[in-house]
Amino acid sequence: MKQIPIKNIYYLLSYAWNKLDEAELTSTGIDDFEEVVNLLGKVLANGCSYLFKRGLYRNYHSIENRIPGIRGRLLIDQSLNDLSFQNKRAWCQFDELSHNTLHNQILKSTIRILLRMDEIDSSLHGDLKEVYSRFSDVETIRLQIQHFNKVRIHRNNAFYGFLIQICRLIFESSALDEKSNNYQFRDFTRDHSKLAKLFEAFVFNFYQKKQRRFKVNRPQFKWPFISDNEEHNKLLPGMQTDIVLEDQERIIVIDTKFYSQTFAIRKDYDSISFKSPNLYQIFAYMQHIPNPGNKKIEGVLLYPDVGDSVHATYKWEGQDLTFKTVDLDKEWRNIETELLDLIAQVQQNAA
Repeated sequence: MKQIPIKNIYYLLSYAWNKLDEAELTSTGIDDFEEVVNLLGKVLANGCSYLFKRGLYRNYHSIENRIPGIRGRLLIDQSLNDLSFQNKRAWCQFDELSHNTLHNQILKSTIRILLRMDEIDSSLHGDLKEVYSRFSDVETIRLQIQHFNKVRIHRNNAFYGFLIQICRLIFESSALDEKSNNYQFRDFTRDHSKLAKLFEAFVFNFYQKKQRRFKVNRPQFKWPFISDNEEHNKLLPGMQTDIVLEDQERIIVIDTKFYSQTFAIRKDYDSISFKSPNLYQIFAYMQHIPNPGNKKIEGVLLYPDVGDSVHATYKWEGQDLTFKTVDLDKEWRNIETELLDLIAQVQQNAA
């Protein structure tokens, strides 16, 4: 299988997370590295440096402290117990703006994980160590998946959304080695199931961003079979499409696949063929997708080019089905052109 260049991995992630603007701001120096973990570490270091220039996100925290005078709510019992009033001080509870938010704790704690990885480049290690030291008023936490789920992103801290995604990916790809007490990075680009999800999300958001003719969605619809027993009807699974492009005249159903081999080997005939389950799936989508406007329906099975480049179109009863590979090893602008040309060619086939 072809190796996807590190910069293209970055673009895939940026599209999949719908964070193109943020990715552009943090891309400096990513070409210097060949390992995914160093790419993510560099992006995180760049992103944190940007936050320091703009100002870290702060939020109000409730604090109890013994202070001169009175601020907020006076805690009388505590103040009497330690004779604070006699020293012109008092225990008070008040809200104070602090950088010690969950957002910043996740950033700092993720950097700590990276600093405990042998795979990190020596120069990047120095950059990360400097960034880590600048979070001096932020606590580190033992990261858990629920921490990422609790983070709230809004207009005032929108840039954090991209960095939290980076942190989550690092966390989910890291494993603690109990013998060395260091972390090891499990490269997600070697996991085809994760790459399949990434590829699908990339294509979906790419067509949302880069063209205006088609509405892009991923509708779910039911099989047409009906049982007299309502409980039995509940047993039928739904049909979930990957990507559907729709305009006034046509519906294009795109199903993305990510395999180390595009073709199946037919042992009896000593030849290759497209994989039957893929064909059954896209055919079912094309036959059963709701189409009240009687629009032209076309199907596309889209694969990464793993050495078997193909672009084949078939026709059946007025419907077109295209098998297409896209080469993720190309310059990124060529990949974008190839995907835009694909839907333009589908339109030409329908004309």
